Amino acid sequence: MLGWEFPPLINGGLGVACHGLSQALIRHVNLTIVLPRAEISSKTSPLKLVGLTHLDSPDLTTPPPPLLFTPYEDAISPRETLTENSSLYDGDLFERVTTYTHAATEFAKNSNFDLIHAHDWMTALAGLAIRKATGKPLVFHVHSLTYDRAGPEERGWIYEIEKQVIADADLIIPVSHYTRDICLTHYGGSPSKIFPVHNGVTPVTSFRTKPPFPEKLVLFLGRLTSQKAPHSFLQIAARILAENTNVRFVLAGSGDQLPSLIEESISLGIATKVHFPGFLNRGKIQQLLSQTDLYCMPSVSEPFGLSALEAAQFGIPIVLSKQSGASEVLPSARSADAWDLDGMTRQIAELLTDQTAELEASQAMMAEQKKCTWERAAEKVFGLYQMHLLRVPDY
Repeated sequence: MLGWEFPPLINGGLGVACHGLSQALIRHVNLTIVLPRAEISSKTSPLKLVGLTHLDSPDLTTPPPPLLFTPYEDAISPRETLTENSSLYDGDLFERVTTYTHAATEFAKNSNFDLIHAHDWMTALAGLAIRKATGKPLVFHVHSLTYDRAGPEERGWIYEIEKQVIADADLIIPVSHYTRDICLTHYGGSPSKIFPVHNGVTPVTSFRTKPPFPEKLVLFLGRLTSQKAPHSFLQIAARILAENTNVRFVLAGSGDQLPSLIEESISLGIATKVHFPGFLNRGKIQQLLSQTDLYCMPSVSEPFGLSALEAAQFGIPIVLSKQSGASEVLPSARSADAWDLDGMTRQIAELLTDQTAELEASQAMMAEQKKCTWERAAEKVFGLYQMHLLRVPDY
């Protein structure tokens, strides 16, 4: 399996999804995860991780030499993890991807395996190169596309990589039917080899804590980028507050739009009702979820949206855009088109003021998220392996 980000080195949902799927998938297959850099010791984890910055796998007869490159950001030392001030995707990213491709291909030539499973465009070139060098089938797992991040008109080099791997891979696994449709209509993918598998969520024990203010809390959780539509969230907040002042809004996360969002909250006259806590670790996110009354995900294009499942685990009523994969597994969540801010505002306003509707939504979220497990996702992935790529019943 070819991965780019993996806990504790994560920049978003990709690392969380790869970790959750891998932990469940090792019950079905012998899995080796090849990363630019691996931070989890094999002595403390059942996962077999190979970091290409320090190749010391005992399974290789003649391992290639370690790579002397930093895959994510030059400022990160080997013992540091990512913070809100560091990114997996800054700097000369194409050079890092190319270096990873060469190293992963050399590693694969010295390894024994049955198939290649690559996650998103950062590992797509490596997957294609290994497929060419070894003749092994390639699975391409689609978590996010240029279409989602930059819109349907973007046709840069990342789009070309995505288009190539969607055309050449033996099996495509998008994280939702929404993303499958994008693979078909905007990338020319073949419907005969594209099979969606929804993400799961790692179980947690939900709890409730009292927030430090008396108002109800509406939460946005994610990167502060145009794809996630945080400015739409602010516009919704202003409309809600014009009718109901007993509400506070939190935009948790970091990103390039943070300065403009702070300025906009001031210009809208709602700055005292809006909080920007910045990047939060997993523990602080759960603490915030325990205080939240409603979760809003207004993304312009969201392949899945793991944060919606995390909110559902806490029984939080959810309003999300119809342009999201999470809406497929949380059918009771309120939804509106991403551009329909009036529609989202009405949904949020009702849930904030109607206790019966709020309770029913909370119960539905708790019930629906329980069906979304990584074990279920792994079983579907393994089934696709067997049906389309492998000729053996089991490992």
